[in-house]
Amino acid sequence: MREPFRIALIMSLDIAYCRGVLRGIHAYSAHKAHWIFRDGTPDRRILKPLLEWQPHGVIVHLAERSLVEPISELPMPVVNTTSTFDDVRLPLVEVDHHEVGRLAAEHFLDRGFTRFGYFGSGWTGFSRQREEGFRKTLAKTGYDVSSCYADFMPRPPAESSWKEVDTRVADWLSSLSRPTAILASNDIPARQLSYMCRQLELRVPDEIAILGVDNDELECILATPPLSTVVNPSEKIGYQAAELLDKLIHGAPRPNVSITIRPDRIITRQSTDTVAINDPDVAGAVAFIRSHVSEGIGVGDVVQAVSLSRRKLERKFRQLLGRTLLEELQKARVETAKRLLVESDMLMPMVARRSGFSTTGRLSVVFRQFTGVTPTEYRRNWQMSR
Repeated sequence: MREPFRIALIMSLDIAYCRGVLRGIHAYSAHKAHWIFRDGTPDRRILKPLLEWQPHGVIVHLAERSLVEPISELPMPVVNTTSTFDDVRLPLVEVDHHEVGRLAAEHFLDRGFTRFGYFGSGWTGFSRQREEGFRKTLAKTGYDVSSCYADFMPRPPAESSWKEVDTRVADWLSSLSRPTAILASNDIPARQLSYMCRQLELRVPDEIAILGVDNDELECILATPPLSTVVNPSEKIGYQAAELLDKLIHGAPRPNVSITIRPDRIITRQSTDTVAINDPDVAGAVAFIRSHVSEGIGVGDVVQAVSLSRRKLERKFRQLLGRTLLEELQKARVETAKRLLVESDMLMPMVARRSGFSTTGRLSVVFRQFTGVTPTEYRRNWQMSR
């Protein structure tokens, strides 16, 4: 009988990201009948039973400072799944945090926002990188970011002062010019922002738009209103972490660089579902496009809906959004197609019709122009990342 491979999984399963990583690990092990797992909480007390069990390898969400040194010194291969601490020298598999920030910035820019904020930890690696990606993307268009920091990792430490954080956040939100679009480091701090906006009688998303990260469905639904969020490819991270650990157990050299995976997409819910455009003609045109995109409308229909000449409306679109009416219409169609591709099993002809394209061929051409992949490839990539 073959000796089993003992794999220890040290992570907080009350965090949605960790649960997704766990699903990915188990997906990789589906054909590894000799792998057995033991879950452990990231707490120093786990070290004694961990060493007694003598695992062949460990996958850890290393977000507890007291565990950094002892986990780093374990005699077996270890793969980390978070860049919470900069000084950890373990093989790392995680999301591309700069790309998270870039996606968030583009999400807000597409909605016409010109004022921006960031809320999250000022020192954890993943939070700083997300903020950096957010800032750099916005800086290219001449915009700055106002930041407010609190120690979410993604949850705040147990000893953090709730009162002190509430006061700081309330003062910050009250100081912002409106409307402002805020990226939070995770869905948990994003939900806290939504609560504070409600206390301050700030309307979300009209005055403060809020975007989280992780697609923690409970956090997103508990927020008022429900949160838009950047989807973290946690299952794909778990799968690749298990694959890397397997190689390390069998003698492969440690990788010299971290393995990073692009975030999947943004799920738009009510907390960012707005257009921050002061011009009533452009705002009306964008609202009309979003409401009727599935009906196969054309540029002429949009022009007619706002009762303005096409030349004047085109000029306003270029000035305020940096794109043409047709580009806005095609973008809305592609975003609708993305949602249908990942949230349903519709066949491509139906996806094309429901997203306003005249044919499947036209869907494929425009979709590839905007995303770099075909609709079929986009759906396949999404399924692989789950």
